[in-house]
Amino acid sequence: MTVDMSDFDRAVARHEKAEEIAKKMRDANKPIEEIIQFTGLSEKTIREL
Repeated sequence: MTVDMSDFDRAVARHEKAEEIAKKMRDANKPIEEIIQFTGLSEKTIREL
């Protein structure tokens, strides 16, 4: 049996991975501008993590 992820599921998974990376970068004291550049997340989202 094959399970295929929907486009929505893949988008959610990518967003969750970007948040995970942003948290690690923030914890490593990387500049917010760099985190935005590498993750594509908004400044507001990063600050709320």
